[in-house]
Amino acid sequence: MSTSHRLILSLAGMLVGASALAVQPPEPPVAPAPPAPQSKQINISMDSGDGFALVDGSRDSVTISGSDFDGKQIKQLKQSIKGQFLWFRDQGNSYVMQDAALLARVNAAWKPVRQLGEQMGGLGKQMGAHGTVMGELGSKMGAQGLAQAQVGTREAGQLQALGRQQQELGRKLGEASRRQAQATTDTSRRAAEREVERLQQQMEDAQDAMEDVNERIASAQEREADKADALSRQMDERSKPMDSLGKQMGELGRQQEKASKAADKATRQVIAQALSEGKARLVR
Repeated sequence: MSTSHRLILSLAGMLVGASALAVQPPEPPVAPAPPAPQSKQINISMDSGDGFALVDGSRDSVTISGSDFDGKQIKQLKQSIKGQFLWFRDQGNSYVMQDAALLARVNAAWKPVRQLGEQMGGLGKQMGAHGTVMGELGSKMGAQGLAQAQVGTREAGQLQALGRQQQELGRKLGEASRRQAQATTDTSRRAAEREVERLQQQMEDAQDAMEDVNERIASAQEREADKADALSRQMDERSKPMDSLGKQMGELGRQQEKASKAADKATRQVIAQALSEGKARLVR
């Protein structure tokens, strides 16, 4: 892109928004900013050549072009001159022009630029609203991911305890089986058999408990996965209008860049005419 670009600044201090630049997707928003006052507006177009500024004190708006302009001088002139005026530099000198017909041509040249800026501002608000919702969804997805990671933490502890229990039961079952095999009397053999049966039942109970815990973990994971999928679908749906708005913003940006160049050219033609016809006065 060329060095020419336009920035729209809505002032309470100065709120800057993009113009002739290709629109970048908005960052995930933190909190929507309060609307800026609409009574003040500055339009800036940085171009090569001497600078100029179209100043309208009644609407408290300024259109500035070029890098060679004197903001302090423009501010002083704005306080001393009533109505609209065009300040510009030519060959290092500063001039002011207030011819109504010439100012009307300058205003007409910049009108499409301002209208495109308003359209971009409207689209920007829509993108901001979608971005806010997407930011909220992103926060929920982050929390959901944490919840998924934590699923089964308590159950995992139960599984470990049941595993240790089965290990101990296995050791005891082995000892009871050896006593059963080594029994020398019916009484000791029956006692060992009962101990083996008791331990086997405990082993089976522990195994059933482990299966129950695994099922609970699987069910919980499935529920959390369903929630994550639902949030992902919502995010996909929200991204569709953002894509469309982004394309519209990009197209408006290209139109605005073209309109800004045309307005700049038309204004410089007016400046040349004002100088040739003596309709501009030198600012000391």
